[in-house]
Amino acid sequence: MKKLFPLLLAFTLAWPALAATRSVTFAVKGWTCGSCAAATRIALKKLNGVEDVKTNVDTAEAVVTYDDAKVAPEKMVQEIAKLGYKATVKGAAAPSASSPRSAPETALDAPVAPERVSFFEVPLECGAAEGLGCGSASKPILKSLGRDTRVVAAKINYSGTVLAVVWKNPDQARFDASAVEAAFRERDLETALLRGTARERAVKEFESKPWYGASDVDRLSEREAQVIAARVVNRANARLGLPAERVAALTHDLSVSIARRLTRDTDEECARDPLEVELRKIAKKYLNEQQMAELRKAAEQGAGALPGEAK
Repeated sequence: MKKLFPLLLAFTLAWPALAATRSVTFAVKGWTCGSCAAATRIALKKLNGVEDVKTNVDTAEAVVTYDDAKVAPEKMVQEIAKLGYKATVKGAAAPSASSPRSAPETALDAPVAPERVSFFEVPLECGAAEGLGCGSASKPILKSLGRDTRVVAAKINYSGTVLAVVWKNPDQARFDASAVEAAFRERDLETALLRGTARERAVKEFESKPWYGASDVDRLSEREAQVIAARVVNRANARLGLPAERVAALTHDLSVSIARRLTRDTDEECARDPLEVELRKIAKKYLNEQQMAELRKAAEQGAGALPGEAK
């Protein structure tokens, strides 16, 4: 028995080390290029316990080898989310009723009767990324509507094409569009109340997909910043041929800085003028003068997609 105890103790101490190395595969949504995948790889490798990361932009997958005594897949998902991407474990079972889960992004905390909601066609798309709403243009309008005592909530859809206004009084949802029209006229924008089949489509989207209020639209701006940064850096890198790790780091830093500008709590709309300033400050960390000049040329071509570039 005296000999058996040390052996059991040694086995117990050694067992976690033997069983700790695991592998998990994530399906990642939001990557648009190799730099996105590289940025994800760099971020995950910084986590204590992550031993190796392999990414494949074509299949939108990240395979992580890790020590489960030091880090869990949930932490990796959180780290990927910080970059603006959504990761799910491939082949994972659905969480049980007792498992914690993040709150869904719905119009309100509780279901809303459709008759209390007005839907409007709005011109709040982002010029830099197709299918994305402009957070910095939306925020002042949403704030203005939120100050109206008749309004419970005002949110836009992901693409920035539809505005949902939840009213305290259902009668206002049917007849009162003046407050919404006034908020848009102040900014020389037009809006139209949706009716018929267009309204029915909006109701379905409202009930099933994420919508963004004044406190949420910064997420759209952060995604816009990622698209702009990746586009400008990749445009320059077509001539520079930089290592993938440096491209990823430069893209990440530029994205963070642009997002900081776009999410300022002002009524400014999607101004791109800070881009040159941010380039000068950030590029020096990764590029020499000649390379910085190429990056500047790429930025001067604009934030929007050029012919042949992903939108």
